[in-house]
Amino acid sequence: MTEPCRPRPPELPPWAPGMHEEVRRLVTAAGLRRLLPTRCWVGHPGGEEDETCIPLAAPDGAAAPHGLRVDLVERALDGLEQPAGSLAWLARSGPLLAGDDELAWWSAARAGFARHGLVPAGFCVLNRVGWLDLAGGAGRTWTRVRRRPASGTDTRDR
Repeated sequence: MTEPCRPRPPELPPWAPGMHEEVRRLVTAAGLRRLLPTRCWVGHPGGEEDETCIPLAAPDGAAAPHGLRVDLVERALDGLEQPAGSLAWLARSGPLLAGDDELAWWSAARAGFARHGLVPAGFCVLNRVGWLDLAGGAGRTWTRVRRRPASGTDTRDR
């Protein structure tokens, strides 16, 4: 008897361990706060902020102009030492779903990367329990994400 055909989960991209580190940083920085500000990050996940990631504060309201978001992503890429192979991710509260705000930032990320002649390696939404790549469909969730050890505490404001 043959086994039933089951869909294979998407393979995790090479930057997946770095995204797990970003979720841990988010949980550590958030502490006990339930609502987190939406932040868009551009760079290489899991690295040091001054070398690989530039936080972008989301404009107030979900109806921020597309051009402003694109300019922010483009300027973030300008500040990276190694923009090739980088990606963008949105850290926020709420479920791991693609809502209007997430899709607006994804569109802006693609346009900002295109201005540099690049294609983003991915675009992830992450929250307290995991991450989801809107570009490739890969993702991970955990029941409980452990905080980072005190010796390696990251001081980035998430």
